[in-house]
Amino acid sequence: MAPPAGNPMLPSVDWQTAASCSRAFSRGGPRMSPEGALDVVTDLHRHARTAIDLVTDYTGLVPASTVSVDVVDRVRWSRINIAGFRRLLIELGAEDAGANAPVSAAAKLTGVQTGAVLAFLSSRVLGQFETFSTDTGRLLFVAPNIVEVERRLRLPSREFRLWIAVHEAAHLTQFTAVPWMREHFHHLIHTFFDAAEPDRSTASGLARAVRRALATAREEEQHGPQEEVPGADVMSAVTSPEQREAISQIQALMTLLEGHAESVMDGVGRTAINHVALLRRRFDRRRANPTTLQRFLRQLLGLDAKMRQYAAGRRFVDHVVTEHGVTGFNRVWERPEHLPTETEIDHPEQWIARVLQGQGLTAPGLGAGHG
Repeated sequence: MAPPAGNPMLPSVDWQTAASCSRAFSRGGPRMSPEGALDVVTDLHRHARTAIDLVTDYTGLVPASTVSVDVVDRVRWSRINIAGFRRLLIELGAEDAGANAPVSAAAKLTGVQTGAVLAFLSSRVLGQFETFSTDTGRLLFVAPNIVEVERRLRLPSREFRLWIAVHEAAHLTQFTAVPWMREHFHHLIHTFFDAAEPDRSTASGLARAVRRALATAREEEQHGPQEEVPGADVMSAVTSPEQREAISQIQALMTLLEGHAESVMDGVGRTAINHVALLRRRFDRRRANPTTLQRFLRQLLGLDAKMRQYAAGRRFVDHVVTEHGVTGFNRVWERPEHLPTETEIDHPEQWIARVLQGQGLTAPGLGAGHG
């Protein structure tokens, strides 16, 4: 199912430039003694093991025991994600694993852009279940960022580290305890790129879409909100209908996974962490009050959408768990057809009617095949 090399939706990237730029642009972490740094690493490994057990007990799902847990710094986090992105492009047929062709100026520019984005993200990410760089995935904790946040927000260190570990352990569980999840997620990514239409992906098409979006934005500034959404206009111009369907499924899936992790970290926290209410209150305040630069970059990189995913997904999960318990909610993991659609995320009673009450079997657009 790999698209031919040169697919216009898949840019050529000079990964060496990306790695060099991410290292050059990365900020240094908080000051720590060697002994203090070692203590953080040891603590996070210990909390990861505890968190996996707590999540297993809370969700009833048993994750794979073969996934590695790595505590990394910002540069190492970027390097691992670069390896994951490169492996994904090779799988998609956009890059030759053994190619030694001269690097183009465009690939170098894309490498600089990729490195800059990763450098920014490397200072924000606390943890991640990284799914592309290895066959099993790996659980990552970015130690300097965790220490920086707990210091800035004046949080109890060991409780905060366990709380964050529970969030990431929930993601590990989603992708390894649910036998079809990782393959299904990769299938959706492949579907998105497979369905690219060259005439929709050209720079001129994107430029026209941006101009229309800007015109719509100016109209809204003068006369209030319009029916057409500028971002949707851009997306329609550069994607095929099949791609937009894949995007809808990816967004619904990521919203579910993020919301579930949020719900689990607080569900576990109520019995395992003394100050979970304090952690949640201060952590949500951090999310809600970015600096001007952070706000701009979040919008540019789509991270504001991720913040909305946390909230919408959390509401869906909490509603279903409240009405039908964790066991009822866990029906979502039985098969891809049981995943909620974007509409069902906002209206969980529709998912309950379809999946738990048997009023219809297959959600629109969801198929069981994985490519």
